[in-house]
Amino acid sequence: MKQKKMKILVTGGAGFIGHHLVRQLIDLGHQVVVWDNLSTGKKERLPNGVKLVLIDITSDTLPTEDVECVFHLAAPTSVQESLENPTKYEIGCFDMVQKVFEWSISNNIKQFVFSSTSAIYGDAENVPFGENQPENPLSPYAQYKLQSEKHLKTHSLNSGCKVSVMRFFNVFGEEQPSTGSYAPAVAKFLLQHSKGLPITVTGDGLQTRDYVYVKDVVNALIKTTENNEYTYEIFNVGLGIESKIIDIANYFNGVIEYVEARKEPKRSCSDIIKIKNVLGWKPTTNVIQWLDNLEKK
Repeated sequence: MKQKKMKILVTGGAGFIGHHLVRQLIDLGHQVVVWDNLSTGKKERLPNGVKLVLIDITSDTLPTEDVECVFHLAAPTSVQESLENPTKYEIGCFDMVQKVFEWSISNNIKQFVFSSTSAIYGDAENVPFGENQPENPLSPYAQYKLQSEKHLKTHSLNSGCKVSVMRFFNVFGEEQPSTGSYAPAVAKFLLQHSKGLPITVTGDGLQTRDYVYVKDVVNALIKTTENNEYTYEIFNVGLGIESKIIDIANYFNGVIEYVEARKEPKRSCSDIIKIKNVLGWKPTTNVIQWLDNLEKK
């Protein structure tokens, strides 16, 4: 059955995950509006046919848009930075969600998809993490994402708007930011390797992460629009497999330099049974496969 073509708003649509989502939505024939302040996003990433509104959602008045669905991806995303600047994360990860969701309800939006994070599980002992296990956020980033989830659950009741909360694990892929002290490990390793520099590993490198490919993440986001059998659900979006940081570093066969450990969970892995069953989604690409494909190009 063909999916109905929609007019869709993507906040943060010029960012890493956002622009991949926008491209796929356009390819599927949807109309797309992007709200972005371009603080980290890039205008040139957006394909033709996309309406870009330059806006600071946290402070500007939100314009009227005739859309049916909102993908809310705009937010600062660094656990480490949130420890150093928690106010930025209260505004960018919680206040902004309240504002955009209130706008969505007042504009009769029927579907709201929120990008949350696996960081809310913290240093849990039960691996893999299921959506129903207790949360243990260790950073302001995780705390405000969890607070946003709870706000959406409470305020989506009787709103007529279906809410999908997507708890992203460690997303990797093309055009991921690779510079700055908050750059994610895979992108940073690639940059260091390309420059012949040592691969810097935090702590002992034995910490594990669940790396999920950005285009798989995009497919998961789009799958939420195809199921109208729930009003509020939380979904893990991961590969469902643990990868040790040191194993990814060793892939590059270079010198490894160990740097000071950060305050972070020791293990992370998703239980993805729910998203497979409810949305019919499954991931296709692991990080080593992706790195192998890069080497061949």
